Formats: sequence, C-alpha cells, structure tokens
Amino acid sequence: MAGPTPGASSAAPALAPQGLAGEPGPFRFVDIQPDSGVDFVHVSGMTPEKLFPTANGSGVALFDADGDGRLDLYFATGNRLPLSSAPAASNRLYKNLGGGKFRDETERSGLGFRGYCHGITVGDIDNDGDPDVFLSNYGGDALYLNHGDGTFSEIGRAAGIFRPGTWSSSAAFLDYDNDGDLDLYVSRYGDWQYPRDDRFCGDEARQIRRYCPPMTLAMVKHTLFRNNGDGTFTDVTDTAGVGRTDGHGFAAVAADLNGDGKTDLYVANDKDPHFLFLNHGDGTFHDATEESGAAFDIEGRAQSGMGVDAEDVDGDGRPELFITNFANEYNTLYRNLGRGYFVDATANFGLAVDSLPWIGWGCILADLDNDGWPDAVVANAEVDDNAESLGQPIGYHEPPELYHNRGGSHFRLANRGAGAYFEGRHLGHGLAVGDLDDDGDLDLVINHKDGPPAILRNDTTAPHHWIRLDLIGTRSPRDAIGARVEVAAGGRVIHRLKKSGQSLMSSHDPRLLVGLGESPVVDRVTVRWPSGAVSTLDRPAVGRTHQVVEPRTGP
Repeated sequence: MAGPTPGASSAAPALAPQGLAGEPGPFRFVDIQPDSGVDFVHVSGMTPEKLFPTANGSGVALFDADGDGRLDLYFATGNRLPLSSAPAASNRLYKNLGGGKFRDETERSGLGFRGYCHGITVGDIDNDGDPDVFLSNYGGDALYLNHGDGTFSEIGRAAGIFRPGTWSSSAAFLDYDNDGDLDLYVSRYGDWQYPRDDRFCGDEARQIRRYCPPMTLAMVKHTLFRNNGDGTFTDVTDTAGVGRTDGHGFAAVAADLNGDGKTDLYVANDKDPHFLFLNHGDGTFHDATEESGAAFDIEGRAQSGMGVDAEDVDGDGRPELFITNFANEYNTLYRNLGRGYFVDATANFGLAVDSLPWIGWGCILADLDNDGWPDAVVANAEVDDNAESLGQPIGYHEPPELYHNRGGSHFRLANRGAGAYFEGRHLGHGLAVGDLDDDGDLDLVINHKDGPPAILRNDTTAPHHWIRLDLIGTRSPRDAIGARVEVAAGGRVIHRLKKSGQSLMSSHDPRLLVGLGESPVVDRVTVRWPSGAVSTLDRPAVGRTHQVVEPRTGP
C-alpha cells in the first residue's frame, strides 16, 4: 500500500476520469450476494488515526472445505487495533448448498479465527486429500489442519510457523525441494508496532491524517518454511537463497515461470523491487531479481506492487507476469522472453492508460469467456476515506477493471455491458476466481473493505467449449502446484499453470478450467508434473471434468 511521499504535493493525478470508458465486451456478471445467504461484512478497523495495517484489506478463498464436491467460501477480516483480548469480528466460512445458496458453517468448522487477518492460502500440507488453510495475519500467522469432515484444528504453534508480532500479507504453497510435500513461502509487509510506529502522515496544519507511505516502515525478511513431512515446518529462508530484506511484501505466486519443470517464486513488493527466485531443483533458488527485467517498470522505477498473477496471455507457451500498482502507476504486464527474462510490455498490450488513475489490489488472469485467451480483472479502491479533503479528485470507492484478451495480441477494457457491478464503484481488495456453480465458466468473488462482498456469477453466453482438469499428484504434492498443462485443440496449443498464491491475499478454485473457443474437440491434453512425470489424455470429452492422476512409476 503505497501512499504519498511525506511532504509531497497533493495535486490531482495526471489522469483522473470519473468513470471507465471502453467498448462493450462479451462478459455478463450478476452479483448474487444479496440472496445467497452470505451475510459476511468485512471490518478493517480503520479510524481517523489511520493505523497502518488497517489500510490493506483482506482476502477470500474458494475451496471445498468439507469434501462434498462444491466450492465453499471463506472470508478474512481485520479488527480494531490495537487488538483486544476478544476481537469482535471473525473470519467466516460459508458452505456451498448449490443453486447460488450458502450457509454459515463458521462455528462448526473451527475456522472462526479472531485476530487481524489479511490473507488466506489453501493447500494440502499432509497429502491426505483434504485442503488445509494458512492465514497471513498482523500479529502472528495461523495454520489450520483439515480433519476431512469439514472441521479444522489450529496447529500454527505446534507446526513452528507462528511468529508473534509479525505482519504477513500473503503466502504461496510450493514444493521447492521436490520431496513431495508442500512448503510455504510467507510474504511479510514490514515491522509495525503500536504505539511505537504510530506516526502522523498527512496535513498536520489541518490535522487531517492519511495512511503513511511504505518507505516510513522498516522492512523485514520474508520467510520460506520447509515442510518436514510430520506436521512441522523449518525456517529455511537463508539456506534456500530467498532471504532478501528489501521488500515490503504483498502477493506472491508460485509456478514454473521459466519452463524447466521446477516451481519458481515471484513476489510483488510495495515501492521496492519485485523478487524473482528461480528454482535450481536442489533445495536452493537463484535470485534473478535484478537481471530478470520484472523487478521494475520500463523506466527502471520501483512500483507499488500489490496483486500478482502469472499466465500465458499471448499463446507462446511462456507465462507472463501481471502486477497491480498504486495510482499514477499503471498495472504492469511483463512479457516472458524465456529463460527467466521479462520485459515491461504493458503499453503494447493496451493495459497502461486505463489503469493509471486507480489503486489496484487483487487481480487475476483467467479466461472468463472460454475463448482460450486469459482475460484480466483488477479490484480497485482508494486507501484513504478522506482523500478528497486533501484535494484528491478521485473518491474513496473506485471502479474495477475488466479487460478482454483479443486473441493474445492486446487487451480492451470491457466494463461496459458487463453488469451493474462493473459499471459501479467499490472498495475491492481480495479477489478470487472459480466455478462456484459448476456450469463450466469462472465466477468471481471480491472481498470489499468494510462492507459485504460481491459474488459475481458469470452469465457470459459466448458459444465456447471447455474442459476441466482435476490434477492429483502422487510423487508430486497432491495439489500438483507447479504442474504445466498443454491442451491441443482447434489447431493451437493452450498452456495453463497450476499455481498458488496469485491475486492478493486470496485462494482460488484448485481445478483448471480451460476454454477451447469454438473447437468442439480436444486432440490431446499433456500434463507435466513437478516430479518430471508426464501424463497424456487423447481425445478427452469436452464439457466435463477429468481427474488426472500422476503416474506413480516411470520417467
């Protein structure tokens, strides 16, 4: 969360339209939250004192908590600071009943964490087939083990991941050492303690406080925990080669970014270089940050990175990197040149100008109309609720951005006609994507700061085909994070990644839904597992889900 530099002018942004233009796109979304049974309301704890952690909002997770085959909803919340012995608000879990209806299962599940929670990261840490939950918190993280019946137990202290007084934003699961267990990378925002670091930023003469910028906050080392395979974790940050101390950390994404079969890490930092760690495959990483081309914008400036995603947007088989940033910093798309090298190609893809006025948080690269090309969505919100009193022309609520990928060559803003949500203004922070109603298209869930969420059912009616893949690792972690998928259909090969940690503070549908465009036939599906194993499906049926199990033997 970047803010104005102390003493800087409060002049209006260079570009400050009152709404989003753009051409009508193919998308249609309906917010079903009011009739869904989801009555969650986020609490940031923001007060006129503008205590730093209350700026950044919280995330949401889509996962099958109870094993019934439907994606449930789990929302994170903050609280008033400093935390009391009994914080008022709690995280909330809602069971998916089907038909767009949900029921509060928080008390029964044991997931009613009360503290200050930013992020939710889901992964099967014990490979038993049940998703477990890690919470990135201000004040110390939490880890919940799934018992397989929709109930969870908190094991953070016993597992060795709880660090009192830490401030974490997001996390990503990955098997960095190729032992078949999910390890955990935790992105730390900084060192902020009350009242020690409660400083005044804003207009002192008028006594109008604003949130302080990140450079006023001491940075801390992010943490990589190795999964010991017995329910405990060991801090291996330095020995693995990821122990940098120069990043105010927000989101991280774990995926194979250079195509060598190993799971890498890319981390969005706020006004600091974005980290790129390329996995050697021997339990260590190469720090490629400075040489990567993905640490700074095209002019060599550090941007206010918050949300992040990775996907092949131009069809060349190499995943691009997408970062959301602060106002007057465009959201950045780094084109993948191969071998761990990237270039800022934002303007070339048409993503720069429209994003300049807004403050971007969660983001996804996902094919929302099943045409075979990943589209883009960004959740936006101003940081300060009193920015207008300091002369800033853009209000507190901001419009989201919805971009249509036009055949891999460029994006076009497509808010117009996409539904009331995309034509309005909101306080969007955490953003998750998944097929909540199992109808073969991707829905969106957005956690709003200090308000109810949006549950956006995808009603796009494009006549496109799809196939869904449920990957089950055996030698690789059961979640198969780091796997690469190639779908040959309609004369092209569509590339998709099995990832963890993307967007911001949120977790997503673990199944891979691949849009096929107008092709009614899939020639072949190839899955390249983190272990090095390869699976193929010849002529699989379209319009259905295929479970693909990693071979236990063979190359």
